[in-house]
Amino acid sequence: MITVLVRDAVHDDIPAIADILMRSSRRAYTFMTWDHNDEDFTEFVRASFDDWDAVRIAQARCRAIGFHCLTGDVVDQLFVVPDAQRHGVGSRLLRDVRALRSTGFTLRTFRANRRARAFYEACGLVAIDFGHSEEENEPDVTYRWRPSSLT
Repeated sequence: MITVLVRDAVHDDIPAIADILMRSSRRAYTFMTWDHNDEDFTEFVRASFDDWDAVRIAQARCRAIGFHCLTGDVVDQLFVVPDAQRHGVGSRLLRDVRALRSTGFTLRTFRANRRARAFYEACGLVAIDFGHSEEENEPDVTYRWRPSSLT
């Protein structure tokens, strides 16, 4: 477990967020064919940043190591750099999401992303729908978290 500070992201964090997204995606999504270059990740984050309701950075030792982005009650992105995974960073980010969306939230991941699915299920999220992502053309699963008082 490493000590992690979670804070609001600012526009100057876009390169760090894009780097986390790129490194994490390339490691997690080996089951997919990739045609994204490094600049695509930066452009995606830059184009999306102001549309997200909340963008939060996890940092340790003054280094960005994870982030999450929210749109309404949907976690649009949640990623941790590979070398910081399995050290409590993802759990810390999910606690932050729960604090920001205390009545509940959903998120989606690819069905083939077994590590993420195991993590979400261990954190109390429940699979509620199995579908297919339009953009990536991959089977996906939607998870929901609601506080026990609302279930």
